[in-house]
Formats: sequence, C-alpha cells, structure tokens
Amino acid sequence: MRIRPCLVLATSLGLTLAAQTPPPAAPAAPAPAAAATPAPPAPGTVKWRGAFWASAAASDEQTADNSLFLRSMDAGNGQLTVDGLQFGADVTLTDGFSLKFTLLGGQDGKVLNAATTPAETGSLAWPEAQLIWTGAADTFKIGRMYTPMGMEVMDSTQDITASRGILFTYAIPFAQVGVNWHHAFTPSWSTDVWVYNGEDKVQDNNQGKTAGLGLTYNYGGAADKFVTLMVFSGPEQTTVGTGAVPGGEGYKRNRVSLAGQWVWGNSTLQFEGESATETMPAGSPKAQWSGGGLIYKYQFDDFWACFLRAETLKDDTGARLSGDPSTGSLVMADMKLKTPVLSPDLTAVSVALGVERKWKSTFTRLEVRQDSLNTAVLDQAGKTFKSAVSATWSIGTSF
Repeated sequence: MRIRPCLVLATSLGLTLAAQTPPPAAPAAPAPAAAATPAPPAPGTVKWRGAFWASAAASDEQTADNSLFLRSMDAGNGQLTVDGLQFGADVTLTDGFSLKFTLLGGQDGKVLNAATTPAETGSLAWPEAQLIWTGAADTFKIGRMYTPMGMEVMDSTQDITASRGILFTYAIPFAQVGVNWHHAFTPSWSTDVWVYNGEDKVQDNNQGKTAGLGLTYNYGGAADKFVTLMVFSGPEQTTVGTGAVPGGEGYKRNRVSLAGQWVWGNSTLQFEGESATETMPAGSPKAQWSGGGLIYKYQFDDFWACFLRAETLKDDTGARLSGDPSTGSLVMADMKLKTPVLSPDLTAVSVALGVERKWKSTFTRLEVRQDSLNTAVLDQAGKTFKSAVSATWSIGTSF
C-alpha cells in the first residue's frame, strides 16, 4: 500500500481530494514528422518577465524586538506584506551574446540591500545585470547574479514553501558580482567556475576575490534530476551591512555547498547541505557553521499539492544565528548594524508543513511551522522561550 505523505494535513484543513483513475490510453497515432529546430531569436529581441509574491505570518511567541522568531526576513504581525516584486528583461544581441536584467523590490529587495557590502538602502535592488555568451557547450556570464547555492531562491514563485528557511536566511548568501563559466561535458556532467567579489556584494570594489568550483550530475540529462557539489574560498568583509568597511576584506571564508533535486511521478525532493569556516579577528575562535535540509512536495493533481520542509543549522560561535534580531539578548538592538554579540554553540531546527493551491502560474500557500533554538530568547514581556509555532499564508504569480 502506498502512503501519501501530507494527507493527514490536507484532511485536517478540510480538503477533499479524490483519487482519480487515469483514462485508458488512446490508440497510438502515427509518429509526426521531425520538427525543424526553432530559429534563435533575432538580434534585438526582448523577452520580458515578472513575478509578484506576498505573505502574512503570525506566531504564538512575539520576541522582545517585535520580530518573528528565527524569521528575520519576514515582517510578521499578521499583516500582508509585499515580499517581492520582480521585473526583468532578456535581450538577444548577436553571435551568442545576450543581456539579462532583473529589478527586485519589496521586503526582499530591502533585505538584499541591507545584506549587501557596503550596505545599500531602500526597497529596490538590482540582483541581476549580466552580459552572457552562450555556445554549444559553454556559457559565460559577467556582472551581477543570484547565488548558485541552496535549494531555495529569492524569487518565491519558484520555491515550494510559503516561508523562507533557516538555511536560506542564515547559511548562504543571496547574490554576488563576478564571472561564471559553465561547461557541459555531456548531457549528464557539467562544471562551473566562479570568480566573484565576495558574498552578497553587488558592487565590485576590487579588494578581494572569492573563487568557486562546481560539479553537477543530471541523471540521464534530465533538468529536474540533479546533484551539484560546490566549493568556495575567498576573503570576506570584517562585518556586514552599514558596519562594513569598504575594501576591508581579509577574513578568509571556506565553504562547501551541496544542493540537488529529484522528481519522480508526483513527488519532488529538494535537498541541501552547507559547511563553512571563517577566520575571525585576532583572539577570537574561527567561526564554523554547518547544516542540512530537505523539502518534499507531493502533487495531488494540477491544482493541489502539499509540502514538508525540515532543516537544522549548527553555529559553533554564533557568527550566523546571532545576526538574527529576534534573538534579543544575543544581538545588538540596531538591526541596521547587524553586529552580532557572539554566543557559542547555537543550534536551530525548523519544520514546516503546508498545502498549495495553483491556478496555472498563480498560487496560494498555507503553512504551519515550528522553530526552536537551543538557547533562550526574550519575549515582549521579558520572559524567555526556546521555540515558537507560526502560521504563514502566501500568494504569488509570475509571467
């Protein structure tokens, strides 16, 4: 007997989903003539794209600084917030060259600007501005680009869950500026080389470069079944946000990142593993953090799906998790400075369960989530707690 995960949740939300027997197969039709290879877009062709996503979240524990526990990217307080408004263009040039531009606004644009080194203000960010050359087996990109790490992306319409995970929020960067070379040896095996100006920097100050190497395996050449292993090494800023000193790189960061996806039948499994170390100021221990997570989605039909996400992040010195403004006593009150008071041996765990309803490229998601930390934080009444349950409702569309 095959058990469908998440069915209990779907039932509890009052969803009645009847299993449907597929219709009998129609007689085989004569094979059509081979279609001609479509001609490439003419030079000067512009393809526009866009996306919009918003969410509302509430928790049973409100922290001392009125933020959601371990969810520093979310506005919280039960109000519907425009998380992202993305608009972009792909411009075909000539001889394999093209341009790609993406403008990101809303809460996520504000977060990206705050994380940028040196920090930028406002709710509009330019995470992508690239010159691209595409050949038979090679692709070169130069300019601003989203990070290749992780199982979640900044465009929430392309994600599975309703909320941002702890690995996406604390363990990996959002964007970078530099060069990427992708080479496909076969339909199944490919490599990537990156040279960029540090994590979450969207301005190149030429003070230090991070180098990365990636190896990807696509099962049978399928785009939806892959595993990618990446390693990165390079100097980083002494701090982030407005507290960063331009050109102040020097704290060496080494990172190993694993990400992948496997799709079979109605199921989708995404997984991620992160491990990093960073040299800290003299007299301070080397920062180390590591974590892993998975996201499982079951598609009942063209409209309904359910999903599960489970993650954990261990932060030996508190260099990452102490940057969460919701951890009250562990971090400076000024969120813009993002200057952590280091607290050792922090471990965060998060589990989320939810359902999704789609109408073609439009969706709504409802999710229940529990977050826990192995150290106590303060609530608004001055009491301490270590875990919180939150609910998230999100909507979005893309074109």
